[in-house]
Amino acid sequence: MKGSRFKSRDESIGLLFWQVSTLWQRAVKAALRQFDLTHTQYVILAVIAELSENDGDITQKQISDFSMIDPMTVSSTLRLLEKKGLTQRIQSKMDSRANTICNTESGLSILREAVKAVENVDVTFFFDTESDIKSFQELLLKLKKENDKNL
Repeated sequence: MKGSRFKSRDESIGLLFWQVSTLWQRAVKAALRQFDLTHTQYVILAVIAELSENDGDITQKQISDFSMIDPMTVSSTLRLLEKKGLTQRIQSKMDSRANTICNTESGLSILREAVKAVENVDVTFFFDTESDIKSFQELLLKLKKENDKNL
């Protein structure tokens, strides 16, 4: 492209990252179709399960912060998950005026199966060797850490 400092599109890290992440998201989307879940719904169910391990109340803000999904998307997705019977709001044990968000038994059951499907996508999509996987994880964590503080 004229005006770019790159001679080839394959030199653009941003474009390559976009393309690879799009391919991975397509594969995840296809794997989740059998569970009638979007990728965002899956992530939110998984985040609720993760946060539930700490025995505290779970708020939409905590889900948003942990997943880095914007609060409005978390809110609208939770409404859909509630309609599907996969999540529910129950009264907080710590504050009778507040609710906490949790997965239903149905939500947990679907999540257990969906996790297997998504992890299978990761195994087939990403690198074959443990050293490549570890290097990629380390680079992603470094990027996340360096850029998380800037945003």
